[in-house]
Amino acid sequence: MRLVREQRSEPPSKWAAVESIAPMIGCTPQTLWDWVKRDELDRRFKS
Repeated sequence: MRLVREQRSEPPSKWAAVESIAPMIGCTPQTLWDWVKRDELDRRFKS
C-alpha cells in the first residue's frame, strides 16, 4: 500500500499507480486495487 501511496504523486491516477506496481509485486492490478481500497478503509476507521 505504501508503494501506491508514494507513487501516486507521479502517475495521473491511483489506478495508474496500481497498474504499474502490480506486476512488480506479482499480482493483478485488480487484486492490488482491492488491497489498496481495504487499506484506505482501515486507515479511516483507525483515525
